[in-house]
Amino acid sequence: MVELICGSHNHDLAETMVSHPYAGRLSVEEKVMVEDMTKTSVKARNSLLTMKERNEKNVTTIKQVYNAMCVHRRSE
Repeated sequence: MVELICGSHNHDLAETMVSHPYAGRLSVEEKVMVEDMTKTSVKARNSLLTMKERNEKNVTTIKQVYNAMCVHRRSE
């Protein structure tokens, strides 16, 4: 059981969306790129670096790249 003492937030809003799941999700083009790099045995960190070089505003995390690689491997 939780008792609510004060109904307001106890922190400020985040200034950036870094590590936020919605902002970091992969686009269709990025998913295809990760699939292609997975097929050629490119490491996840190199895939992430390539994506960030192509789009400087990309806030995808390494965890999201690993998840995309795992989904691709399962589908094969």
